[in-house]
Amino acid sequence: MSLITSNSLFQTAASGLEVQKKRLEAAAQNIANSRVSSTPGSIGYQIKSVSSKGPDDTDFLNVFQNQLEGPESIVDGSDSAINLGPTSEIVETAKYRYEYDPSHPDADENGMVQYPDVDMVREMAAMVSANRLYEANLSVIEAAKQIMKRSMEI
Repeated sequence: MSLITSNSLFQTAASGLEVQKKRLEAAAQNIANSRVSSTPGSIGYQIKSVSSKGPDDTDFLNVFQNQLEGPESIVDGSDSAINLGPTSEIVETAKYRYEYDPSHPDADENGMVQYPDVDMVREMAAMVSANRLYEANLSVIEAAKQIMKRSMEI
């Protein structure tokens, strides 16, 4: 396993770990804030989600081409710019539901209280999915470490 392959592998897996960490945090925040009301006329808690995308095709092609050309194609010996992992950003959505509770301090003149419209089933499924994908990325890192360790024993 060449240096460029091992470093880009770890960078890619680390990017995947970061995306899943963000997904877990967003789902946990949504669940924690599902019963937080907002005062009339104000913007309350906005539901968070994570938008991610994979690497550009040209990035993958460049890495692939460098691997085919061999280590002599690397000029300075560093591959810190190579990262084929996903990128992500947190997106907030203003989606609300209203409940009738005229005695609530945040009720409007009609007695309606505004809460974020959090779908608990969807959030729990997102947490389970993110947890499984996080574990898969950890398995990739562990497998790469074992391969590198065994190659040193030869």
